[in-house]
Amino acid sequence: MNHPADSSAASPGGTGVGRYSPRFVLAAILIAIAAAGAMVLFLELQSLGEALLWPDSPPVPFFPLILATVGGLAVGLCLHVFGDHVLLLQQSLIEFQRTGRFEPRYLPAGLLAIYLSLIFGASLGPEVAAIDMGGSMGTLAGDRLRSRVRTLSSAGIVGALAGFAIYLQITRTAGGALYPLAPLGELLPPYLVYAAILGLAGAAAGVLFIGAFRFFYRLMTPLAGRHLIRGVAGGVGLGIAGTVFPLVLFSGQNEFKTVLETGATAGAAVLLLLVAVKIVASTWCMATIFKGGPIFPLIFAGGTLGLAVNLLVPAIPPAVAVPAVMAGMIVCVLKMPAAVIPIVALVFLQWEILIIIAIATVVGYYTTKKIEMFPHEGNGGGAVTEP
Repeated sequence: MNHPADSSAASPGGTGVGRYSPRFVLAAILIAIAAAGAMVLFLELQSLGEALLWPDSPPVPFFPLILATVGGLAVGLCLHVFGDHVLLLQQSLIEFQRTGRFEPRYLPAGLLAIYLSLIFGASLGPEVAAIDMGGSMGTLAGDRLRSRVRTLSSAGIVGALAGFAIYLQITRTAGGALYPLAPLGELLPPYLVYAAILGLAGAAAGVLFIGAFRFFYRLMTPLAGRHLIRGVAGGVGLGIAGTVFPLVLFSGQNEFKTVLETGATAGAAVLLLLVAVKIVASTWCMATIFKGGPIFPLIFAGGTLGLAVNLLVPAIPPAVAVPAVMAGMIVCVLKMPAAVIPIVALVFLQWEILIIIAIATVVGYYTTKKIEMFPHEGNGGGAVTEP
């Protein structure tokens, strides 16, 4: 929940507390710990909210359509009353790079909008909550200490992301991986070629993701500021997609486990259709009213596409196809290869495939480097411009 006009409210250099003073270091550590705890609490409340709203068996016909529409209205009402100050993930990071701060006063209403989006089944992830929560907590501390707002905001973000990782450990399998794949075994030279090709395929899917978002965003431009109408549109679209393919609801964090378990039975054609619907559902949510991040939806879509590749070309093992396509797709959208490589590696925990992930990430990044979801001027020096 950045705000460009707030960049002058406190100097990132600040006065009073030195960068390396014990007081400053202690403040940064405490902020990181508090942000980690707050993120774990947010995710647990999200899980409880989802369990409360979504029974195992739909009680009435077209239940996803009804609930998603109600959710769209709830988010729209929240934005109508409190204002829309929640940026999408890439926008938020660009603004933080430019201003060095977040705006804490927008955090409560922003977290409410994100929370409502997620518990009502939006095809988005909670990473925006982590960035905004940790960054705002750090900015608030920096303003109070009158020192190093950017550094303390960064500490808060790191802490919140650590809390996210801690919470994910609760859902991990007995083997430790969030998404277990059959071990790769020997790393054969052809696998490196496959990694480059599949990284390019994942990047192509990422281009479709960007294109779908920009199309839907332009489609919704005439309704700018009309939160309730956008809420109905967003909820109905999400509800239709979720009625046809229930797996596209929610972030995809848990749903991708189902794909890994049942994808071979479903077949490649169904998996490819599932990828397309997930891309449409996620970008529709982002362009209309719902708030959340793209990382887990990209993990779901990229991983599902990789599994379809394995079914179509069995010579390519799942431990090559799934992470390679996933890495190429994520890096195309996020444009952060240094972050994508560890993210993909950590969800599989097969260190022998790290070179596969790295090759796919590099290929995906450099082949789509100039295709951005949110074009902006310079290298962090200009304001975010809409698509």
